[in-house]
Amino acid sequence: MQIPDFDIYTPGAESGWQKTRSEALFANPHVGVEKAHFTTPSRKTEVPWMVVKRKAAVAIAPVLEDGRFVMVHQERLPVMQTMWEFPAGQIDSAVTRESIIHTIQNELREECGCALHPDLGTLQPLGWYFPSQGFTDEIVYLFTAKPVCVVSRPEPDGSEHISDVRFVSAGELRGMIAANVITNALTLALYARIAAQGLP
Repeated sequence: MQIPDFDIYTPGAESGWQKTRSEALFANPHVGVEKAHFTTPSRKTEVPWMVVKRKAAVAIAPVLEDGRFVMVHQERLPVMQTMWEFPAGQIDSAVTRESIIHTIQNELREECGCALHPDLGTLQPLGWYFPSQGFTDEIVYLFTAKPVCVVSRPEPDGSEHISDVRFVSAGELRGMIAANVITNALTLALYARIAAQGLP
């Protein structure tokens, strides 16, 4: 497929910011903890901060030919709850347009058993967001994928469990958000970006 053109976030690109020094306190393949010191546009004296390091990720709103969204019911261990979400996943290599698109294709197949329609399918980039900017540098790139086709059963990796896949209309999705059925940041952020841009 053709790689769409979209911006990639560059940390520290905003003028006046500098990480002056840092010390790694913990690291494993999924998360790290760093004690860092910063100067900022308004503070020239170093400011210490604990930063949780996370890989960049993608979140995708898959849309069927009939306009319904594809959502997955996924167990989230830290909050001990099974949540309705859009498919999402971490980028396991350097963040490039190609690695982002590759991750999207993998997550669609693994989490909801979907793939872009071979003739009509397109990915629309919707920017990015920071899930919890007060303590982590994690960034999530947002996309719609439409239309998608169901091609298999979900095949989550060994650490994930997806109990169900559901197709919901835009009205049903809004109702789930209004009723506090959907409470996870990535789905709320992605739907907000979709709604703000006037997409179906």
